[in-house]
Amino acid sequence: MAPSPIYGDRPVVLLTNDDGPPSASSPNIFSFCKLLQTRLGWDVKVVIPDRQKSWVGKAYAISDVIAASYFYPLEPDGLNGEITTTARPLREGETMEWIMLSGTPATCTNIALHNLYPGEIDLVISGPNHGRNSSTAFALSSGTLGAALAGALSIPLPGPSTGLASLHEDHIPCIAVSYGVVTRPVTENVTILATEISVDICKKLFEDWGADEGPSSSTSSTTGKEKNKVQIYSVNVPLIEDALIESNRKVCWTGMWRNSYGQLFKTTKMSKSNYDPGDLSTQKQEQNKPQTASSSSSSHLSSKTSTAGPAALPTPDPSSPSLGSNNDSKQAQEQGEPLKFHFAPNMKPLLFPPIESLPIGSDAWAFAKGYVSVTPIRAEYAGLVDGTWGFGSEEGNGGKVGPGTIWE
Repeated sequence: MAPSPIYGDRPVVLLTNDDGPPSASSPNIFSFCKLLQTRLGWDVKVVIPDRQKSWVGKAYAISDVIAASYFYPLEPDGLNGEITTTARPLREGETMEWIMLSGTPATCTNIALHNLYPGEIDLVISGPNHGRNSSTAFALSSGTLGAALAGALSIPLPGPSTGLASLHEDHIPCIAVSYGVVTRPVTENVTILATEISVDICKKLFEDWGADEGPSSSTSSTTGKEKNKVQIYSVNVPLIEDALIESNRKVCWTGMWRNSYGQLFKTTKMSKSNYDPGDLSTQKQEQNKPQTASSSSSSHLSSKTSTAGPAALPTPDPSSPSLGSNNDSKQAQEQGEPLKFHFAPNMKPLLFPPIESLPIGSDAWAFAKGYVSVTPIRAEYAGLVDGTWGFGSEEGNGGKVGPGTIWE
C-alpha cells in the first residue's frame, strides 16, 4: 500500500504508554521520544498516565474525572523536570512539554486524539513498555496494547482546523512497542540498541504500511473480504545485547501465541501493597536523584514499583506480612477473618516455556530465538471462521452455518 498520508510536511506522532513518566518503572520513553525527534525528525506529542498503569488493558474509568498536568522533562534522562497544572512557555534547558493525565492508557489515547490534538495526529505509538507483550496472556492484559487498541477504535477523527478533510475516518496507524527483559541488570547499551531498532521499525512500518485482507467491517463473514490497512502492529524487542547488535539482529513477521496465565492472586495479610525499590542498582540510584518537580506531584517521577512489565514484576517487600497459600482463603473464611488478596502471579511458565512447545512463527517463538517480532493485529475479538458455527451435535452432518442463519 502507499505510504501513510500526513497532514503537514512531517509526521505528527502521539506517543503514550502505560508505565507513566520517566522513573525506575518507566525507563524507556524519554530516550525513545528523543530518538524519534532527532533521527526521524518527527513531531512528537506525549500524552501519558501520570503514574504507572500496567495490566489495565483497554480500560476506561468512566466514573473518574480526568485531570491533566504538564511535565517539562530535562536532559539527560527525563527524571527531573517541573510539573505544573497549567501550560507555560518552555524555559531554558527545556525542549518538550508532555501532558500527563490521571487516567488509563486508553483514556490518554482517546483524549489526545479528540480533545488535545484533534485533526493533528498522523500516527499513534504506545510504549516502549518495560516488559514483553508477546502472547495473548500478556497482550490482552497490557495497557500498552490497550492504548494502541484505543487508537484503532477512536475513529472517526476530525480533520485539522485548516478545513482539510480528515485522514482518519476509518483508520489511524497504531504501533505498540515492548521491550522484553531477559537478563538483569539491563545495561545502557542494550537499551540504546533496543531503542534504535524500535525507531527504525516504526519508520519502516509507517512508510510502507501493510494491508489486512480480512473481512469487511460490516460483517464477520470472510465472504466479504476487503483490502484495508492493518490497524495495529505489536512490536516485541528481546533485550539481548548480542541479538540486537546490527550485524546479528533479525526482525520477523509473527502471529500471536495463544496461551493463558492461570492463577494471578494469593491470599495476603498485608494492609496495602508494599514493594521494595527493586533489585537493580541503577534503579535505586535513579530513585535517589533529587527531583525538581512540584512537591505535590514529585512522587510520580520516583515510583517505588521496581518494574512494571510482566517480564519484570515487582516483588513484595520482605518486611511485609507473609503471603498465604491457596488454602489460606478457606481457613480465613472458616475462622471469620477478612479475605484479602495480593497480585502475585507465577510468570515462569509464560516467560520461559520450552521452545519446542511454541508454534513456529509465533511472537513467543521469535522472542525465544532472540528475534524482534512484528505482529499485525485487529481491534476485535477473534471470532470463528465460517463453517465452524453451530451446535456440537451438528458436527459431521453438514449442519454448520454462517452469520445470519436463524435458529430452528
